[in-house]
Amino acid sequence: MATKEILRTIITVRFNPGRDLLAVIVSWFLVTGALYTATFIVGSDAAGGMLYFLLDAVVTATLFGVGVPLYWTVVVRKRPLSDLGITTRLLGISLVIQVILAGVQYYAALRDTAFPPTSELLPLIALALAIGFFEALFWRGWVQLRLEEAFGLIPALLLGSALYALYHIGYGMSVSEMGFLFFIGLMFAIVFRLTKNIFILWPLFQPMGQLITLMNENLPLPPIAALGFFEVLILMFVMVWLAGRYYKKQQRMITQALQTV
Repeated sequence: MATKEILRTIITVRFNPGRDLLAVIVSWFLVTGALYTATFIVGSDAAGGMLYFLLDAVVTATLFGVGVPLYWTVVVRKRPLSDLGITTRLLGISLVIQVILAGVQYYAALRDTAFPPTSELLPLIALALAIGFFEALFWRGWVQLRLEEAFGLIPALLLGSALYALYHIGYGMSVSEMGFLFFIGLMFAIVFRLTKNIFILWPLFQPMGQLITLMNENLPLPPIAALGFFEVLILMFVMVWLAGRYYKKQQRMITQALQTV
């Protein structure tokens, strides 16, 4: 019976677009537009460094990438954080799978890598953790699961990966680079869908992939940047905590109202 349910989930295609899908489209334009503005209008050089950080990490990743999905899901739709993949359901197996995948990734790509000094490595790790959390929540818990509700599993995997790749227009990437990112996004999407828990991707598997990219690109970041990205990550956690607290408060109010009827 379980096998039949899994097969039905895989092959089912539906057409049920609604306001959740509209919210996803709007949020995609917000994060892509903010990233494009940060990259091409402000620039990441010394002159625009701080403004670039604010637009990229605070506005794009935190406010639009984490805040919009949280607000829409919890406040507007009154749905739990688990609908964004933030859940303790299957947490243990998610973490075990993540450690295994991260181990394979390390062995394949980082085993013989010469790491930079700690002062250079720490900002890259902080960046990978902060942006990795944003990407796990936004692209998998938000975009992918809303697309699946609208169109089914296979279309969601393909469309979500395409939107993920096209998002990198904001970095000025070429068509061939975005084609490669489509398959990277598809890999993360499939892994996420195994448990629908973002902790199958974060904080090891997906951030490690980003760290590999950052190291290969020799991205120069000052040591102080680590503090900024860790602060952004903490802000994301606080937003998630507040959203969870708000949802529980609303549920208690509903329960109390029903008890008084």
